[in-house]
Amino acid sequence: MVERRRLNLSFSMASPLQREAWEILRAVPSGQRTETVCRAVCRMNEYDALVETVRQIVREELRGVEFVSATEKPVQPQAGDVDENVLGFLLALQNNGGGEESDSLF
Repeated sequence: MVERRRLNLSFSMASPLQREAWEILRAVPSGQRTETVCRAVCRMNEYDALVETVRQIVREELRGVEFVSATEKPVQPQAGDVDENVLGFLLALQNNGGGEESDSLF
Protein backbone atom coordinates (compact mmCIF):
# COMPACT_ATOMS: atom_id res chain seq x y z
CA MET A 1 0.00 0.00 0.00
CA VAL A 2 1.28 3.46 -0.94
CA GLU A 3 1.81 5.82 1.96
CA ARG A 4 0.01 9.13 1.54
CA ARG A 5 0.17 12.43 3.39
CA ARG A 6 -2.63 14.95 3.38
CA LEU A 7 -2.42 18.72 3.55
CA ASN A 8 -5.45 21.00 3.70
CA LEU A 9 -5.13 24.56 2.57
CA SER A 10 -7.55 27.41 2.93
CA PHE A 11 -7.20 30.60 0.92
CA SER A 12 -8.29 34.02 2.11
CA MET A 13 -9.80 36.01 -0.73
CA ALA A 14 -8.90 39.17 1.20
CA SER A 15 -5.22 38.47 0.49
CA PRO A 16 -4.23 39.36 -3.11
CA LEU A 17 -1.49 36.71 -3.14
CA GLN A 18 -3.77 33.96 -1.85
CA ARG A 19 -6.56 35.02 -4.20
CA GLU A 20 -4.14 34.85 -7.17
CA ALA A 21 -2.89 31.41 -6.06
CA TRP A 22 -6.49 30.19 -5.73
CA GLU A 23 -7.33 31.40 -9.25
CA ILE A 24 -4.29 29.64 -10.68
CA LEU A 25 -5.01 26.37 -8.87
CA ARG A 26 -8.69 26.51 -9.76
CA ALA A 27 -7.73 26.65 -13.45
CA VAL A 28 -5.70 23.41 -13.11
CA PRO A 29 -7.76 20.26 -13.71
CA SER A 30 -8.62 18.55 -10.41
CA GLY A 31 -6.56 15.43 -11.12
CA GLN A 32 -3.42 17.51 -11.75
CA ARG A 33 -3.44 19.94 -8.83
CA THR A 34 -1.23 17.90 -6.48
CA GLU A 35 1.40 17.51 -9.20
CA THR A 36 1.20 21.23 -10.02
CA VAL A 37 1.64 22.26 -6.38
CA CYS A 38 4.55 19.84 -5.91
CA ARG A 39 6.27 21.09 -9.06
CA ALA A 40 5.80 24.73 -7.99
CA VAL A 41 7.16 24.14 -4.48
CA CYS A 42 10.20 22.22 -5.78
CA ARG A 43 10.98 24.81 -8.48
CA MET A 44 10.70 27.63 -5.95
CA ASN A 45 13.11 25.80 -3.66
CA GLU A 46 15.57 25.33 -6.56
CA TYR A 47 15.19 29.01 -7.49
CA ASP A 48 15.92 30.14 -3.92
CA ALA A 49 19.04 27.93 -3.82
CA LEU A 50 20.21 29.32 -7.17
CA VAL A 51 19.70 32.92 -6.04
CA GLU A 52 21.68 32.26 -2.85
CA THR A 53 24.50 30.65 -4.84
CA VAL A 54 24.68 33.62 -7.21
CA ARG A 55 24.73 36.03 -4.26
CA GLN A 56 27.62 34.14 -2.66
CA ILE A 57 29.60 34.16 -5.92
CA VAL A 58 29.03 37.89 -6.40
CA ARG A 59 30.11 38.60 -2.82
CA GLU A 60 33.27 36.55 -3.29
CA GLU A 61 34.13 38.29 -6.55
CA LEU A 62 33.48 41.76 -5.11
CA ARG A 63 35.84 41.20 -2.18
CA GLY A 64 38.82 41.98 -4.41
CA VAL A 65 37.26 44.96 -6.15
CA GLU A 66 38.14 48.51 -5.15
CA PHE A 67 35.65 51.22 -6.00
CA VAL A 68 36.68 54.84 -6.56
CA SER A 69 34.09 57.53 -5.99
CA ALA A 70 33.50 60.15 -8.66
CA THR A 71 35.12 62.83 -6.48
CA GLU A 72 38.36 60.83 -6.20
CA LYS A 73 38.80 60.11 -9.90
CA PRO A 74 41.75 61.80 -11.56
CA VAL A 75 40.65 64.44 -14.03
CA GLN A 76 41.00 63.15 -17.55
CA PRO A 77 41.90 65.62 -20.29
CA GLN A 78 38.91 66.54 -22.41
CA ALA A 79 38.90 66.49 -26.17
CA GLY A 80 40.18 69.84 -27.35
CA ASP A 81 42.27 70.52 -24.20
CA VAL A 82 45.88 71.35 -25.11
CA ASP A 83 48.83 71.03 -22.74
CA GLU A 84 50.69 74.31 -22.09
CA ASN A 85 53.97 72.67 -23.23
CA VAL A 86 52.43 71.90 -26.61
CA LEU A 87 51.23 75.48 -27.00
CA GLY A 88 54.71 76.78 -26.10
CA PHE A 89 56.31 74.42 -28.59
CA LEU A 90 53.97 75.55 -31.38
CA LEU A 91 54.57 79.21 -30.55
CA ALA A 92 58.34 78.64 -30.65
CA LEU A 93 57.99 76.99 -34.06
CA GLN A 94 55.96 79.93 -35.28
CA ASN A 95 58.50 82.46 -34.05
CA ASN A 96 61.61 80.57 -35.22
CA GLY A 97 60.24 79.20 -38.47
CA GLY A 98 60.71 82.42 -40.43
CA GLY A 99 60.43 82.48 -44.17
CA GLU A 100 57.67 83.69 -46.41
CA GLU A 101 55.90 80.33 -46.48
CA SER A 102 55.40 80.35 -42.71
CA ASP A 103 51.94 81.63 -41.87
CA SER A 104 50.91 82.38 -38.33
CA LEU A 105 49.45 79.40 -36.50
CA PHE A 106 47.44 81.64 -34.15
